[in-house]
Amino acid sequence: MPRHGVTPGPGHPRSGREQRSNRSCGAPSLGLLWMALALALLDSLVLWTPAGAHPLPAQGYFASFSRAVPQLWNNFRWWNLTCPVCKSLFTVIDFGLQKETNVARVGSLAIKLCKLLKIAPPSVCQSAVQLFEDDMVEVWRRSVLSPSEACGLLLGSTCGNWDIFSSWNISLPDVPKPPPQPPNPPASGAPVSRVLFLTDLHWDRDYLEGTDPDCEDPLCCRRGSGLPPPSRPGAGYWGEYSKCDLPLRTLESLLSGLGPAGPFDMVYWTGDIPAHNVWHQSRQDQLQALTTVTALVKKYLGPVPVYPAVGNHESTPVNGFPPPFIQGNQSSRWLYEAMAKAWEPWLPAEALHTLRCT
Repeated sequence: MPRHGVTPGPGHPRSGREQRSNRSCGAPSLGLLWMALALALLDSLVLWTPAGAHPLPAQGYFASFSRAVPQLWNNFRWWNLTCPVCKSLFTVIDFGLQKETNVARVGSLAIKLCKLLKIAPPSVCQSAVQLFEDDMVEVWRRSVLSPSEACGLLLGSTCGNWDIFSSWNISLPDVPKPPPQPPNPPASGAPVSRVLFLTDLHWDRDYLEGTDPDCEDPLCCRRGSGLPPPSRPGAGYWGEYSKCDLPLRTLESLLSGLGPAGPFDMVYWTGDIPAHNVWHQSRQDQLQALTTVTALVKKYLGPVPVYPAVGNHESTPVNGFPPPFIQGNQSSRWLYEAMAKAWEPWLPAEALHTLRCT
């Protein structure tokens, strides 16, 4: 489930992606200057915009991110963004990304803005941008949203039209719809299936007892979180109800204690195995979490059928699941192949084929 990250340590690999060896530090190009100008104008122009102009709905798209990036809300004031400024901004950014081919320069600008606006601690800004910059720039370049559609998404229908269903064309089978049938509850004494539901285990391999559970980073109770002040207790042995994930011993204790609650006919396991340090993860990290926790489930649940699903945290960058037409090193094949291998004892051949070909 969505959550946030943590300050990275030195020397941690970015991801399994190929590293760029030429991170140019030369003079800024025309495209980069256009993007910098656009982002600077956004921060200044919204200051004089009337507070009631084009407000976002209370349950709008960015409202779901308010906890994660409060500084972004305070500095950019998206709810005061006028429609003309929004369309101008996205036009300029589109133009800038077409002209600026050096992703490192775009990332450098994003890091500077992240630090300037105090969106996150400086080290988090650095590692987050470096992890996400390739995907973000590539997605933006491939985006089919026009400035009008993007601003319609952000500001509502008064500023443009964005309809996620507008381009869909679904062909229904030429079969009459069957008449609805009232529910038919099982008879008294009918067989009952017992289903174990596992989700969001979020193993943090860097969990450390005694560390600060309320540190400045979005994920705490781990190496690098520091010690709590004398007035507060540190992270517990089994976990902490705070901005923390779980140590492996807690997951093992959970799984080993399921015997008395059984027997179970099947297990639904809906993913989210890795920790929430989403801007400090490599492909190797994600695969280690997958294989380690899968081995524990096999160890303690034995022959019980397990039906696993892919959570949004399984990939890196988080939520990064490119569609099948994305091939090569930018695809998710590295993850799906590993899942198929780890889950082969549980899944039929058809499901394994679907997983590998996703």
